[in-house]
Amino acid sequence: MRFQLAAAFLLGLTICGWTQHAQAQQFAGGDREFLTLQVENDLFANVSNTDRHYTNGLQAAWLSRPQTGLPSWLADFSAPPVYSLLFPTGNFDKKSQRIGIALGHAIFTPDDTGTTFPQPDDRPYAAWAHMTFSLQSVRASSITGEAWQDQWKLDLGVVGPAAQGEFVQNNWHDLIGAEEAEGWRNQIRDEVGVNLSFERAWRSSTFNTPKLAGLQTDFIPYTIVSLGNVQTYAGLGGTLRLGFSLPDDFGPTRIYPGVGGSEWFEPSAAGCNCYLFAGVEGRGVARDIFLDGNTFRESASIEKKHFVYDAKLGAVFVLWDTRVAFTHVFRSREFEGQAKPDQFGSVSVNFAL
Repeated sequence: MRFQLAAAFLLGLTICGWTQHAQAQQFAGGDREFLTLQVENDLFANVSNTDRHYTNGLQAAWLSRPQTGLPSWLADFSAPPVYSLLFPTGNFDKKSQRIGIALGHAIFTPDDTGTTFPQPDDRPYAAWAHMTFSLQSVRASSITGEAWQDQWKLDLGVVGPAAQGEFVQNNWHDLIGAEEAEGWRNQIRDEVGVNLSFERAWRSSTFNTPKLAGLQTDFIPYTIVSLGNVQTYAGLGGTLRLGFSLPDDFGPTRIYPGVGGSEWFEPSAAGCNCYLFAGVEGRGVARDIFLDGNTFRESASIEKKHFVYDAKLGAVFVLWDTRVAFTHVFRSREFEGQAKPDQFGSVSVNFAL
């Protein structure tokens, strides 16, 4: 499947290359709201079609139009003071603030889903159902072209049987004629999850990149800090893009963990725009409930690794008011004794409303 998708994107890159011409772009997506539908699954990157580790993620997200009537305390809520000292924001003459909400679901399983016995040497079964509230601020300079995107995200949800991982996975398997996962009785137990994260991505002349074979390139670095009983980590990464006419956004989205991108994008007045991208992200992990198990009581668990990295390759199509992206993710080993790194694919569709 991934090879068919890659071929389709390469064909699209060629077609879009023939249709590109200069077009005015509105700042930070203009006066539009955005809807994002996203699925991540190891099926997209695994020719054996077996569930393994992070096996499925679903998310539907809505991002508002730019907000001018936010309460002053919320409108002024930006980077934490210490964070601003490390990554100063500079002076900008353009600003856009939006609020958003998302519903998400994630499923994790051990490698062997055919046994009913506990597997202490593999990651436990786990599911995570949550709602995410976000506050986004984009600032830019019309003189230098520099732009920053800050996002606060608050996740509220539940981990454990109440997240209905067994129901979702096995009913889907029944529908497609696949074998059911037999070990859900060993999943981590119910626990309310609360997570707060802050991330910053920026485009700056500091990271200017040359043209390559006549195509534009740019590099978008980002940082993230996440605190909570579900996941606590700090990360640093970046995305390199290559295309005919790179849009002034921050690339396609990903489901956490894995920062990058923006739910808003620049619709294509020419009808078609596209680009390829690659990136890497490293995370120092202090807490991961899907490996550590429950916070306040005994449950299935395994010893996690404290440093994890993702490498990604992908392509993006923008067709008028719709953006479609496919990302292939390579994730390093997440726990002690893990036989090999993981791979999965991410497909997102964004609509400008």
